[in-house]
Amino acid sequence: MLKVAVFGVGGWGINHVRVLRNLYGNLVRDIIVVDVNIERGKFVSKIYGAKFYSSIEKALANEKDLDAVIISTPTHLHYEHAMAALNNGAHVLIEKPMTDTLDKALKVYDEAKSLGLILAVGFIMRHHPLIDYVINNIIPNNVLGKVITVNSKRTSLWPNRPWDVGVVKDLAIHDIDLLHYIFKEKAQQVYANVGSLRHSYYEDYATMLINYETYSAIFEANWITPYKIRYLSLTGEKAVVNLDFVEDELTIFKEDGILKPKIIMREPLLLEDKDFLEAIISKREPKATGIDGIRALAVCEAIIKSAKNGRIVEVNYPM
Repeated sequence: MLKVAVFGVGGWGINHVRVLRNLYGNLVRDIIVVDVNIERGKFVSKIYGAKFYSSIEKALANEKDLDAVIISTPTHLHYEHAMAALNNGAHVLIEKPMTDTLDKALKVYDEAKSLGLILAVGFIMRHHPLIDYVINNIIPNNVLGKVITVNSKRTSLWPNRPWDVGVVKDLAIHDIDLLHYIFKEKAQQVYANVGSLRHSYYEDYATMLINYETYSAIFEANWITPYKIRYLSLTGEKAVVNLDFVEDELTIFKEDGILKPKIIMREPLLLEDKDFLEAIISKREPKATGIDGIRALAVCEAIIKSAKNGRIVEVNYPM
């Protein structure tokens, strides 16, 4: 069993602690909570039976036998915190986006590789049961036929957390990664329009047209619309498959009718953290690797460049 720390237990990090408590006695033997907000950190550690530190430096100095770290701090701190954890000998899972820039992500990847440590990225949608159904049923059974177009829509009100990256790297990145994962194709070209209605530093809405090797995709993401939508539609020559991640429903539209398969739901975050810890124990790659994080960031940076310059941009992958 593993000793695991969670760096940052604010809006999302507390969920990692909850999941680790569910895995306690199975994959987890000790839980360490680290947060600069002392009141919040003590509260979370008390609820879930964890040890609390108010600084990463103290935690790493005192917990020499730390096996793994989950980084859920603000994105601009991911690089610093990941490097500190890796240099302490811990395997690392970083919440998406991996870092705020592609250059930093490459440095984290290189550090983990040189130390022989596992680097996972928190692309939680890879662990969603609806996506599992697509991977295990829709794709191998050629339900779609030739894929023509993919559409995605992600909308919701302004998140209640510190702002350090815009809607492209924070929200649209989910579907950018999902298409890499589902169809095993890289984005080739992007054309995007982004803007800001409620924030002066980062984009809070974006529309993106992305050309892949054999199909095209249209992504829409914003933090403005006062209704949460998490929707992915796969259009092929033989069928359309719609995934609604809010209602947890998958619908198949075919010539002979409409099908809604019964899919058993399990919590994606639990599956994500379980996969990470099992990867450490089994010495295998996690479902979402550092390379996946780098490739998704490469597409995001091409999108932002396209919007800034008002033209089509080729995606440049460093690996």
